[in-house]
Amino acid sequence: MKTIYHWFIFIFLVLGGSSAVTAQTSPNIVFILADDLGWGELGCYGNNFNETPYLDDLARKSKRFTQAYAAAPVCSPTRASIMTGQYPARVRITDYLTVGWKTDRFLDPDLYLTLNEALADRGYHTGIIGKWHLETHFNNPIGTPEAHGFHEVIGSETEYIAGGDYFFPYEKINTYKEGSPGEYLTDRQSSDACDFIRRNKNKPFFLYLSYYSVHTRLDAPSTLVDKYKQKYDKKNGKNASDIFERNPGHETNRKDNPYLAAMLERIDSGVGSVMKTLEELGLDENTIVIFTSDNGGAGRVANNGNLRSYKTWLYEGGIRVPLIVHWPKHIKKGEVEKPVSSIDFYPTLVAASGGDIENYQVDGENLMPLLKGDSGLERKELYWHYPSETRSWPDRMATVVRQDNYKLIKHYLGNKDELYDLKNDPSETYDLSLEKPEKVRELSELIEKWKKEVNAEEPDAEALRKAHLQKN
Repeated sequence: MKTIYHWFIFIFLVLGGSSAVTAQTSPNIVFILADDLGWGELGCYGNNFNETPYLDDLARKSKRFTQAYAAAPVCSPTRASIMTGQYPARVRITDYLTVGWKTDRFLDPDLYLTLNEALADRGYHTGIIGKWHLETHFNNPIGTPEAHGFHEVIGSETEYIAGGDYFFPYEKINTYKEGSPGEYLTDRQSSDACDFIRRNKNKPFFLYLSYYSVHTRLDAPSTLVDKYKQKYDKKNGKNASDIFERNPGHETNRKDNPYLAAMLERIDSGVGSVMKTLEELGLDENTIVIFTSDNGGAGRVANNGNLRSYKTWLYEGGIRVPLIVHWPKHIKKGEVEKPVSSIDFYPTLVAASGGDIENYQVDGENLMPLLKGDSGLERKELYWHYPSETRSWPDRMATVVRQDNYKLIKHYLGNKDELYDLKNDPSETYDLSLEKPEKVRELSELIEKWKKEVNAEEPDAEALRKAHLQKN
């Protein structure tokens, strides 16, 4: 299938269906993805503990979205949606990819033309720095970034990395040059990103800077953690060391986490370095910079603002994420309240490169008219489907549709429906399903139609049966 894509795009360009890409006209693209960064962690989203001056400044100069969504409540399916522009349900990666019996899935390079490949077809030099998490066959890898056509692969994982690997020497990450004792992984990624930009300054490039942070286990340079411990003590009148050192992952049910704050400050500093490098090279005016997260913040460490719940749940706290989009002279700065999704990045960036999105199989929408100031975004519904193929959380298996401001959650365990009005109740505190049965029926019909369209799989019946017995 992918080979057919390539030939079609090649012939289309050669025959003049679209103008050739040139370094003078094509925008560079820097796509920055944080891991498990909650909606309420940045200063520009209301946080008063973490310090994110560079991201806050970027947000002031950019489009800042208040209702941006990850396509899934966990990382791998959202990453698949970014790379394919398709719903995770269609790609059949709807849960995090792990090692062992739980799932053997991966993003098949024979089936999908990934975003980097679509841009490479338009003359872009492409690179990934950091986390991929769309392949876990580490002994015999099939779906690596290299297999998906990235020209440069730097610092991608060589082992399952959920537990973290934040200080040199790295055990689970392949780096192309030697590190130094005490080197912090986030700083290394940011430095590698600036080097990538410098190496490729004379041609259009696509850089996918995929931070491993702020995923738990939390860890950061001790001097920076101490800074935030002192800040915590002053703000809360309690001893941070007594609270945050009790858990080996530094996880508590408190939002002002010194370890997460320290990790986020290093991401923020890295974004500042990237922006400074672009400015020094004279590339800042013609570079699209996107900053977002792969899902909501994780439980016990998350600050998802006023949103309900956290990562792994389809409530807003699990799927709504920060999103900043910057492209000077092309994108009007300001706040955007319209709902958008990670499935939209692929068609948006292909369109920004001058490509015709009609030539690609995507579920997402081109956001360029919206980014340039037009109101135009005609899509009425967004969908989420979490059958949890790992069977880790049967109580969280659900399908969701958002239509305008109404959001219906259809839970598989107990066949329970929940209906919320997100305009008047963004925290999802008041279930309207009994008051508005007609709306529940209407949205349920949309879900069933969509599931057939994307060939969505049903949750594991045995996992649901066992969960039901445990619950009762």
